[in-house]
Amino acid sequence: RTRRNFHAHSQHARTDGSTHSLSLARPPAVAVRQGAAALWTADMRMRRHAMLLGLLAAVDAVPDLGVVYAASGRLHVLMATESARRLQSRLVHVHTQTEDDHATCERLRDGPKAWSCVDVTRGDHRAAQLWRHLAKYTSGESACRRLHGDAPNRILKIVAIAATPFKRNVFLDADTVPCFDLATLYTQLQATEQRGLLDLYDVLFVPARESVPRAPARLASWARAPAWVESNGGVIFWRRTPETARLFHRWLAAYCRGGDDLAHFNGGDQHILSREVLSAVQRDRLLVYHLLPIWNYRSWRRHFSNKPECCSSASISEELRPLPIYIDHGCRKPRDYVKRTGNASWFLGE
Repeated sequence: RTRRNFHAHSQHARTDGSTHSLSLARPPAVAVRQGAAALWTADMRMRRHAMLLGLLAAVDAVPDLGVVYAASGRLHVLMATESARRLQSRLVHVHTQTEDDHATCERLRDGPKAWSCVDVTRGDHRAAQLWRHLAKYTSGESACRRLHGDAPNRILKIVAIAATPFKRNVFLDADTVPCFDLATLYTQLQATEQRGLLDLYDVLFVPARESVPRAPARLASWARAPAWVESNGGVIFWRRTPETARLFHRWLAAYCRGGDDLAHFNGGDQHILSREVLSAVQRDRLLVYHLLPIWNYRSWRRHFSNKPECCSSASISEELRPLPIYIDHGCRKPRDYVKRTGNASWFLGE
């Protein structure tokens, strides 16, 4: 009796309708024991044929995997939609907070099978309900707005994350550049049929290079031990669980709470997120995994020998092969985005 296996890195997808997953495909052991090898062989032929449809069709059959963006202003909407286009999936939501930004998103959309434009100011969907609930933080008179002039944009990001309809999720900053489509990115996180990284861990981050101490610290920081490296908030993978829901709600509360420690945060949300992650590990036993920098190349680009083009790296030695970049970040200037539109002044507000 033999058993044929297919590597999880290949582009196979379940097509029998029983399970929606992009992962390892194995022959049914019961069918083999019952002498139904011929039926199984025919079924595998059909699966190989399904491969010809490509990974795009495969990932769209996975209702529990999706990507969310938060974009404010025409330029950032343009950047987010350029990023979303590279994912080649309709399971992508671009969140906006103004009528003009939503119209811009729809204008750039590539048809019904492209990303969805989500206006958090209208409708009864989950993101809109949460945005209305958080109006006390985004209004001009709110204490949160007085502490952070950029509060609405930061809160839009947290709303996009907290209101996701997907079970497994990716948040991407508008200026990220996915180097592969969503299906390929997902297969790199899978190990076996039921043991992908997002099955074993609650949140996946990439460390922020700028938070690595330049020398041994004399005293531990009030927020973290010196060996604890902050996570870059521009690329976040997570599964929707009670633990991650509490993390994101506490992230929002800490961002708007203020206090004497606010000076350490410089008005941003990344430091606060890292502190709340550390607290959640202790309080809720949150399971956190740090991915390699090739999953968020932003703050690591200048520390490696690399080519100037997005998604390109170069080896520091002829004996070493260049590493693949999965998600590049901050590798394009705003002018790089708008020069192809033929209407730069409209996007740049000039």
